[in-house]
Amino acid sequence: MLKLDELQDPESCWNRAHDNEMVFAILGRDAAAPTTIRFWAWERIRLGKNLPTDLQILNALSAADRIENDHRVAAVMAKSAGKAAGRPEWP
Repeated sequence: MLKLDELQDPESCWNRAHDNEMVFAILGRDAAAPTTIRFWAWERIRLGKNLPTDLQILNALSAADRIENDHRVAAVMAKSAGKAAGRPEWP
């Protein structure tokens, strides 16, 4: 979910968190983000907290795919600009 959407949605994970509850955010530009999100989704399923068809899981896996694609695009753009491969640059 985009940061702006997360903040504006009263039912978002961020907004449902209790004031004294720990939260952990993964930035889309983090190279580990897609794999981390997929692990979280499949672990939720393994623990019986979600089904593979639950919207929460489908949204998470879709986000992982989108982030992974963003990483590919950033790498191609960096390469075409003659920059060294590595951490993607974001607008």
